[in-house]
Amino acid sequence: MALSANREVDRYVDQELRSYPVAGSAHIYKGVFITLNADGYAQALSVGSRFVGLAYEEADNSSGSDGDIRVRVFTLGDFGHTLTGATVADVGRAVFASADDTLTFTPGGNTFVGYVKDWVTTNEISVRLDTTAPVGVAPLEHHTANFTLTAAHTGTVHTNLGASGAITATLPATPPTGTEFKFVCMAAQELRMEPGAAGGIYVKGAKQADDKYVSVTDVGDFVHLIADGNGDWVAVASIGGADADITVET
Repeated sequence: MALSANREVDRYVDQELRSYPVAGSAHIYKGVFITLNADGYAQALSVGSRFVGLAYEEADNSSGSDGDIRVRVFTLGDFGHTLTGATVADVGRAVFASADDTLTFTPGGNTFVGYVKDWVTTNEISVRLDTTAPVGVAPLEHHTANFTLTAAHTGTVHTNLGASGAITATLPATPPTGTEFKFVCMAAQELRMEPGAAGGIYVKGAKQADDKYVSVTDVGDFVHLIADGNGDWVAVASIGGADADITVET
């Protein structure tokens, strides 16, 4: 309903720090990377959960329940950190966390946390936090082996750059309506999109059989898939709109 009187709206001047309720039994140490669990409570980084920043302070909720205490978290900024193997050539490169205190350039199985802003010295960088990216992965990721996506990864782009054979992207089962992924063939190998037993993929408006992948093979082919809320996926675009470029598993 439209307003019929003035109202006051909270304005948060400080863009750097935010406060989150801490998960029950969690002990967060100052300086660790923080994610939110499935219920929205802060915890030391857990791969596959939403990254929200770097702990400004310690918060010990070891004997408490969800939300008994809160923790302040840096949600943006540049921070010095060890990253083994980093060189000056890595400035601008995507950075992932493999543990709550460990950074890596390896995306698979790790959590995207930001970019190399500056190289300080051997194995030392300044990382610029990025809490806006889809959960768990960088906005664009190259794959050379089979990989599995979750609904939390919605909005991401995936390629097979560097692949030496066919690879399969397993889509999440029964994802929320509007969950979407884009796939780009960047190696002359088959890039498959597997919906799983509970769903199928619509190509040119026609639903394919459940648990049958669709694939592209030619460099430059791409497919944009959107979940319809019924466990199925709709291919809304492919290279040049020519759906003949999409091969369907028989």
